Amino acid sequence: MVASSIKNLTDTDLKYLEQLLVKELRLESERQKNWQTKNHYDKPFGKQNMILSCLNAVRSQKQFMKTLTAKW
Repeated sequence: MVASSIKNLTDTDLKYLEQLLVKELRLESERQKNWQTKNHYDKPFGKQNMILSCLNAVRSQKQFMKTLTAKW
């Protein structure tokens, strides 16, 4: 279901989603740095890996669409 929804997104939609994820990743990285400075240990339950997974999925879909378009 989700895969079919991602297929329906346009290149513009994917670019916008990628921008949002990059922005959120920067914010999460900054929060992580602040937490480490204040508490002297890594923040539990950080969201960086989840954001990176989503970002990789969006980038893969963009690359797939670009390859598919070039092929046909």
